[in-house]
Amino acid sequence: MYARSSLSVIRIVGVQKSERADKEFILLQNQGSMRINLRGHCLICDEAVGASDPSRGIHVFADEEMVPAGMYVLLVSGAGEPRWARSRDGALIYYAYMNRAAPVWSRCEGTLHMLSPHHTYAERGEALLLR
Repeated sequence: MYARSSLSVIRIVGVQKSERADKEFILLQNQGSMRINLRGHCLICDEAVGASDPSRGIHVFADEEMVPAGMYVLLVSGAGEPRWARSRDGALIYYAYMNRAAPVWSRCEGTLHMLSPHHTYAERGEALLLR
């Protein structure tokens, strides 16, 4: 991930691939020191770009949620209602859903990238070319 400032960084910290959309997820964490608006952040599987259906390996967050520093976002490929909840150890997690019927990331064989809304198109292109 490329970041303009160490104050606002959302990173991929875990990926659970599955053949079931409701069991597949990506775990993100705000590793910066400030709250971050989730809207506009984008996940891209570089192997999906240029394929017959390039939208298959891309997710852009439309959620207007502020993620506090150190907190998590769990993006589930399946259906559900977005909500905040606590994990068993008390960590605050925002559950977001792609509402897809089929798994998305299990078919991604390349690198996953998390892009912030502040990336330029040139930086996005570089991110897709780098592994």
